Amino acid sequence: MIPEKKSAATRLVKNSAWLFIAEIFSKLAALGVQIIAARYLGSKGYGIFAFSFVAAGIILDFVDYGLRTYLTRELSRRPDDTQSLLINIFVVKWLLTLVSVLVLAGIYSGFSLDQETLYVLVLIATAMILNGYSEIYIGVFRAFERMKLVASLVIIQRAIFFAIGFLVLVFGGGIVEFSAIFLLASILNFILARSFMKDQRKKFFAKIDGSLAREIFNESKYLCLAILFVWIYFRIDSVLIFLFLGKEETGLYVAAFKLIESLALILASIRAALFPALSRTFLANPKESHQILQRAIRILFLITIPISVIMVLLAPQLIQIIFGSDFEMSAVVLKILAAPLLFLILNEFITYLLFAVNETKNVIKIAIAGAIFCIIANCLIIPRMGIMGAAVVAGLTELLVLILFFRSIREKCGHTPVFSLIWRPALAAVAMGFVLKQVTWPLIPLILSGVGVYFIVLLLLRAFNDQDLLVMRNIFNRAG
Repeated sequence: MIPEKKSAATRLVKNSAWLFIAEIFSKLAALGVQIIAARYLGSKGYGIFAFSFVAAGIILDFVDYGLRTYLTRELSRRPDDTQSLLINIFVVKWLLTLVSVLVLAGIYSGFSLDQETLYVLVLIATAMILNGYSEIYIGVFRAFERMKLVASLVIIQRAIFFAIGFLVLVFGGGIVEFSAIFLLASILNFILARSFMKDQRKKFFAKIDGSLAREIFNESKYLCLAILFVWIYFRIDSVLIFLFLGKEETGLYVAAFKLIESLALILASIRAALFPALSRTFLANPKESHQILQRAIRILFLITIPISVIMVLLAPQLIQIIFGSDFEMSAVVLKILAAPLLFLILNEFITYLLFAVNETKNVIKIAIAGAIFCIIANCLIIPRMGIMGAAVVAGLTELLVLILFFRSIREKCGHTPVFSLIWRPALAAVAMGFVLKQVTWPLIPLILSGVGVYFIVLLLLRAFNDQDLLVMRNIFNRAG
């Protein structure tokens, strides 16, 4: 392998490793918070918490994710413009956040929410606004591939929320107090992230450039719109369940959904580490984007397929251990949501691939189609089939979006040999599933044995190449 390519491959996976470790810790901590929240607050209290997160996130988070994605992409291409881009992105964010808050207040003032739900919604929305500013800073760190710092910030925030939130619930705190701790963790994270950017914040107001701010708005608005519609088709079901069926059903549905979401966000670390490299590669040599795409999809197949099989086959045991017997109904929802997990993971990756190659408008069109289908289907099915119907619609939506995405990337990056990439992990997952169905061991040994069988079959099928082994040896090699 050429030394430059070897170094790039090692750096790429090392970045993924740092983010992967951070995401594992943070998502396990977040999942721990979800577990204790569900157990101590019950399905109704947990339903309020989940609804408030989704209701605020759909309106507020798309601005932050859009601007952060734009910043990461642009800084990976023109690193000398860090200070001017950062300052003027904050100007754009101030204006967009103000509009978003007004929209949030206008939309939800039309619903007859009780006082407790309103308090929780306000606390979580305020925390999300602060998190948005922190994410802009983190976008700079990602662009310069300072993934170790990104990992540290992510871990610190999640650890604070988990530790203090746990104590609040154990000592009898309610949903309002618990939400206040989320706000506290967000404040501390913002202060910490801001402190690492002090060199880029000098002479702030002197660096405001109206023309650059307008350019940032004009170029990032499509990213923001794309992420808005992605969030709608991915999360709107929880809001509709809350409005159609109430708090308890929302809690039961979101308990299963959170397990899927946590896994998806952990696997998103692969995309997050690849995104700066994809942006630079497309600018320098667009043909290499296809090679990066195939490698990433291959890795996602290897990781996601066995996870999906485990979740489908062991859903009742997982729900029983994690959330308790009160959430028994969530097991069926988890089975339905876990089956199309691969679609969800691929969609998330392809979304950011298209962002990297300047195909944001295609993402918007596809996400709008997914959002329209999801809303109409859920409005028709939820009143008749309840949360099971919502889970089915979620899977169908991901399938529709994936079909549209593959048509789009075929035009931009060429044909992807899906069968040659998927048959080995699929066959190994079948062998693993057979073992999981035949053996009646405790949950953890059962999962470990299944994973062991999966990797043994992969080795027998020669699923790993020399580059995989080289990269694994150098993940934590600082000299790389």
